[in-house]
Amino acid sequence: MSEKPFDIRIIHANEYFRKKQAQKWLIKNWIPEHGIGMLYGDAATGKTFIAIDLMLSISTRHGKWFGNRIEDERHSVVYLCGEGADGNAQRIGAWIKAKNQDVEDAGSFYVIEDEFNLDNPSNADALIQSIKKKVQIPPSFIVIDTLNCFFSGNENDATSARVFNFSCKKLSKVFDAFVLIIHHTGKNREYKGEARGSSAFFGAMDTSILATAISDNTVSLQINKQKNGKIPEELLLSSEVVVLDTWEKDSDGEYPSSIVFERCEKSFYDGIEKDKELLIKILKKIGKPEFTEKDTKIVLKELGFSSDAIYNIFSRGRSNFLSRLAKVGLVEESGKCTFTVSDSFIGEVMKDTAVVLTSPKGERCDDDTEKE
Repeated sequence: MSEKPFDIRIIHANEYFRKKQAQKWLIKNWIPEHGIGMLYGDAATGKTFIAIDLMLSISTRHGKWFGNRIEDERHSVVYLCGEGADGNAQRIGAWIKAKNQDVEDAGSFYVIEDEFNLDNPSNADALIQSIKKKVQIPPSFIVIDTLNCFFSGNENDATSARVFNFSCKKLSKVFDAFVLIIHHTGKNREYKGEARGSSAFFGAMDTSILATAISDNTVSLQINKQKNGKIPEELLLSSEVVVLDTWEKDSDGEYPSSIVFERCEKSFYDGIEKDKELLIKILKKIGKPEFTEKDTKIVLKELGFSSDAIYNIFSRGRSNFLSRLAKVGLVEESGKCTFTVSDSFIGEVMKDTAVVLTSPKGERCDDDTEKE
């Protein structure tokens, strides 16, 4: 039995250019008004926190997202939350406290916690009907977190990827919305920095955003594909802990907390690279990951730095160089004027130099295992 034929819409080219419309955006230069895109990166690069920041900035009618103008008119979002649903309340609460002047209203922000496979067209149709019934204002922005949670097939199979992409494009077309898919990079070192799975995923995207961890609490966002617009400059974000001190305390008597991202200027991180180089020189001399401010000044003097130079190193701007390194998570202040090198930076130091760091217990801080 042959399939029932369907009408295929044919448009004359004149209909396109006679409109004379420029590219429209939800967020200028970052998120187009409609289409599909991907926010991807390694695990623990803050992708969900970034997506929540995007969604809440739109739904609460903020004028800008990290300096980029929000041009959306509907301000309605739907979040398909397949990962970390239990932490949603804290993530949203922290954003509201930090960025919404404590106005406890997320606007037109709807969350779907059920998981289902969008590589099944009937599920995509069911999702569309559910949104039409439950969401009062048709969404302009839909986030799928993550691809893996809403995909049943083999990610490396182009046919399965195509069906999933088709469902996302259907969502975009029905609601005239932009659909953002959160995904992971591949584990294979040869393909590091590329989205996991079939190239059919990347090929179908109108926008592709790569999240890269620079340090324990600093992330770089870079657009590596923007089909109908110019590619903006790299965006640097630093995470800040927000304590929800008006909430109930947990079983340990502590208030819950979460993180939010704030924008960082590139000039600050250009300086951080110099601070890192200086710290490596100091660690070569000290030979252990824990040290005091006094230790560093003694080593700097041994390295030939003048008293004036040492003074400038510890007083540049509003903080000394150790405080700046602490801000980006490369060292931790473990006591008054006492600092400890973060585990991630220990790995970087040992990879790039011949220095061997010895822990306070006398154990060598060697790590023979290579991180994914």
